[in-house]
Amino acid sequence: MTIFRLPAVLLCFVSLAFAASVDAVRNDVEALAERHVLNDPEYWIANATPDGKCDGGKVADLLIKVASLIKPASGISQALALLTQQRVIGSPDYWQKNAVPGGVCVGKNVAIVLSRSAALLPVEPPKSVDAKPLEPTPAEKLRTSYDVIIAGAGTGGVGAAVQAARMGRSVLLLEETDWIGGQAMAAAVTSMDEGVTLVRERGLYRELCGLIAAHYQPLGINHVTAYWHGHVAVEPRVGRRLLHVMLGDAKGSGILDLALQTRVTNVAKEGDRVTGVTIESNATGAKTSREVSCQVLIDATEWGDVIPLTGARYRVGNCTSDAIDLSKHVQDNTWTAVVKQFPQGVPDDLLIKQPPPGYTDEVHAAFSKSLVEGEKIDLKAKPWNWATFIGYRGMPDSARAADNSQITRTHLNYNNDYPATVAEMEGPARRLATNRAMQLKTLHLLWFIQHTLGKTDWSVANDEGYDSPHHRAEVDAWIAKRPDLAAYRTILYHFSVMPYTRESRRIIGLHTLCASEIERYPGKPVQFAHTVALGDYPVDLHGSMSPPYLELDLESDIPHGKFGARGVGPFAIPFECFIPEKIDGFLPAEKNISQSRMANGATRLQPHTMLMGQAAGAIAALAIEKHIQPRAVDPADVQRVLLDAGDTLTIEHPKARWGTDAWKKEQIETLKAGAAAK
Repeated sequence: MTIFRLPAVLLCFVSLAFAASVDAVRNDVEALAERHVLNDPEYWIANATPDGKCDGGKVADLLIKVASLIKPASGISQALALLTQQRVIGSPDYWQKNAVPGGVCVGKNVAIVLSRSAALLPVEPPKSVDAKPLEPTPAEKLRTSYDVIIAGAGTGGVGAAVQAARMGRSVLLLEETDWIGGQAMAAAVTSMDEGVTLVRERGLYRELCGLIAAHYQPLGINHVTAYWHGHVAVEPRVGRRLLHVMLGDAKGSGILDLALQTRVTNVAKEGDRVTGVTIESNATGAKTSREVSCQVLIDATEWGDVIPLTGARYRVGNCTSDAIDLSKHVQDNTWTAVVKQFPQGVPDDLLIKQPPPGYTDEVHAAFSKSLVEGEKIDLKAKPWNWATFIGYRGMPDSARAADNSQITRTHLNYNNDYPATVAEMEGPARRLATNRAMQLKTLHLLWFIQHTLGKTDWSVANDEGYDSPHHRAEVDAWIAKRPDLAAYRTILYHFSVMPYTRESRRIIGLHTLCASEIERYPGKPVQFAHTVALGDYPVDLHGSMSPPYLELDLESDIPHGKFGARGVGPFAIPFECFIPEKIDGFLPAEKNISQSRMANGATRLQPHTMLMGQAAGAIAALAIEKHIQPRAVDPADVQRVLLDAGDTLTIEHPKARWGTDAWKKEQIETLKAGAAAK
């Protein structure tokens, strides 16, 4: 049984022809028939086609049954309301007129509904669901040698660790904070930026989605809440635990150690080959340092902080490491905060009682231009109103006994971006100062929400566990230098533990992925013969999409127009983007692969970094198994490993059902054909 079927786009950029293809319809119909959502599958296969027509009465029955996947629907009107909210249909008007006895519905429209309906099917829990979560390993119990050392336990780092450990390699996973999950969990961006929901079918992201569903479905809670009930979301504390579950399952009886509050401070090399690292741990409050050897080192940090330690050349902003200009822009970053509605009233210590320092008329005017009152979602209206705002990053809410048809928990990640430059990448002191300025801006936004919008029943969530000793110590150190922030101490404790970092250093590799190679409209993305991961998201650069800050030697054409103007949907990322020019024993596994800034605007999202991490883990494990360097690994071997792990690698979706031998064979043939053509 397929967990997530081939769904049509919920962001509305993929062509209708793709959703309505015969093979896609057959797969969706078979999945729905297996769950008894529809009868007579051959009828729908024959009629839900570009030129077909479907009986309106049959369609009405179908819509009611599909809506009941969300919650029981007593009739067509209630069903259409539910399906509109879940974005299975765009508007009820067409269906109210045509999905009636004697009516006729256009086949291609029904095909899209079938595709989106299949994506709502209950998810079968992955095999890892009952695994014991991996506990951190005390510093004194770490080994002196591992096959693979991974710096950074975000989505990329976890993806690399899980894949390498499942292939029998000993793995040490390091995280400099006391939260794993990186941008997704530690930075609270748990509204998964999927691009298209098709990504839920792939590899380790598929497994994560299955774990999320397995957590919430027994509670009767809908986890498809982000983007106005269109994309998967999770509460950060839940997502964090599920990543620990994945790591625990991957460890099995092997070696997978997790060291928190630990970072790489030096890289040992023999010539151009990495042989180990020096790590510094602060988990007990007292810094300790030790050397650990490895065969492959993976940088999965949010900023690409290990790359300079290896001596590998890299790009940062639109500079290269041998000619750095600290004034050049990188993407804006955001310090998010999870906020929730307190139905019994906000606790006194979470109410902001006076404007935070620096809250000026100019700050107030900027928020007023981007956010206004309003309790009905309206995606066309600018500025956004409150309902649109909270639905954008909407989360499930375990504290509320409801199906989350109304959003009561979200995170602040809109209109609180903060400018960033290469200086933040390269200078720890400058980075710390900017991180604190970002938190202050989010505190300003929370004041605006409580006092200008009058949302005195909303404040920062105090049940996510962000108020850890590590985070409290960082806030306390800041307030020691800024006593005027003491009144906001408790609120700041509950902010996320790290910033949402959109751009990092990027290795200069054997191939540099460029926007022209992933463009989906009006051009087509390249199906690289050595594809080892897919992405989906549009090119999206925050705050620096202008010629002075782009790499004009890599990108001759700069996208113009609104978000998504160059399309959305699958694009390929090749093996060569993971291989540094000269440095051996080293791989990237996050936003730091070899790519242009514009390409980074599409690859940087949580589902994609997890799949890129999975690819890096497979490359590392194969290199160690075969006693060769990563650059000498046959990409076809990597592809076979990833296909066996359920990771889709072809841009054009396979006709065969996910996970079958035919599914794997079809993709291998497509990839081989690309290699032959090259």
